[in-house]
Amino acid sequence: MKKPNYIIDFEGELSDKRLEDRARKVVSALVISRTSSVHGSTLTEADQKGFYRFLDNENVSEAELISSLTKRCKRNVQGKDVLVIQDSSSYGLGHLKESIEEDSGLGLVGNKMGLGFLTHISLVLDAQTEDLLGYSDVQLWHRKEDKSNNTTRIYKQQPIEEKESYKWIKASESSKAILSEAATITIIEDREGDIYDQFCTVPDDRTDLIIRSRSDRKLADGSSMDETIKKSKSLGQSSIPIIKDLRKQKIARIAQAEIKVCKVELERPHGKYINKELPKSKELFVVNVQEKSNVKIKDPIHWRILTTIEVRTGEDAEKIIERYKQRWYIEQLFRLTKKQGFKIEQTQLKNGWGIRKLYLLVLAAALKVMQLYLAYGVEKSQPITNVFDEKEIECLEKIEQKLKVTEATTNPYSPKVLAWASWIIGRLGGWKGNPNQRPPGPIILLKGVEKFENIYEGWKLASNYT
Repeated sequence: MKKPNYIIDFEGELSDKRLEDRARKVVSALVISRTSSVHGSTLTEADQKGFYRFLDNENVSEAELISSLTKRCKRNVQGKDVLVIQDSSSYGLGHLKESIEEDSGLGLVGNKMGLGFLTHISLVLDAQTEDLLGYSDVQLWHRKEDKSNNTTRIYKQQPIEEKESYKWIKASESSKAILSEAATITIIEDREGDIYDQFCTVPDDRTDLIIRSRSDRKLADGSSMDETIKKSKSLGQSSIPIIKDLRKQKIARIAQAEIKVCKVELERPHGKYINKELPKSKELFVVNVQEKSNVKIKDPIHWRILTTIEVRTGEDAEKIIERYKQRWYIEQLFRLTKKQGFKIEQTQLKNGWGIRKLYLLVLAAALKVMQLYLAYGVEKSQPITNVFDEKEIECLEKIEQKLKVTEATTNPYSPKVLAWASWIIGRLGGWKGNPNQRPPGPIILLKGVEKFENIYEGWKLASNYT
């Protein structure tokens, strides 16, 4: 049988539809090979050249690829309450130091050393179902100079708009625009997002913030946030599962944490370049989560979670804690793009701008794998049309007919929901379909998507689809 030609002519200017179609072919190749290597992702020399042409094509910009990612998300959020989980990560490419082209989109990723690029992602979830709906903002950049040298003091005196930390506010504002048709938006960030300007400018009648405080904060009455927390009444305990992490020397356990809630009025920071148009103080609620244990634990949990959402009871506090814990999704996404998945840091491309475009395509592929993983076994999972198009669904229907062996191994889900596709993809990846068997994990689903993409491209050729 003729091998499918995944990568065709990518030269010339591309319309939105053509760009989306060409990018999808590249994503298919990436998923099939489970690598970010161009050589490993292509079947023929012609495919390989086509792939390189796409990544080198100046008419295909980062902005266009990011727009392609966010447009699908915009379509998926209408009328929904959504969570926007933000975080940053760096991608080290030191192995390319001697061969990378100069001024090609790579630079410092640490304070003093390291070649690569940085990214800031805004991942969108349905607040009710936790379905992954896409990306509302993606930022890529690299550092041109060492932030830890004698320019540090100057950096601290810069207006917020000129600092790297402005990425949090920029992502929040961009997300609000992309998610304009959502019913409500809750933005969730870790400690780096604890920026006074953001608390004052981002929230509105449909947008709230949940952000972990980086440290104790000064309050408008002259006291400190920690002093106020200490005086607050305990609202009981919360059980928080801790995943084993040898790199951070974390042991797997169920942490028992005391919960306290209080209302505070943050004082506007002082400084020459602080925006004096911001209010002198900002009222927020604090959910304090502090682990209590009879044995010594390395880095026990202590979260001071600041939020614009009113929190009065233990139940209110638990909801905020659950929302904050959903940062797990974006952490898993970053893992999937690195060593455990698409290995973007092992690419052999010599052009930094091309590597960054490749990364944006990897984001699309990684999202699909995560969506399938989260949908498995969920009878009311998100609509299948959020992830697969009409032609792909038709191909999945044909595959399903071949997989029916016994009543026990019949797909129990409606073809209208993603769980149906997840069942099929799991079977393709080697899962036996027995309901008593452990559900298919991410690696099985990644293998299943790999096999599906191969079948789909061949099926399109046989069906005369283009």
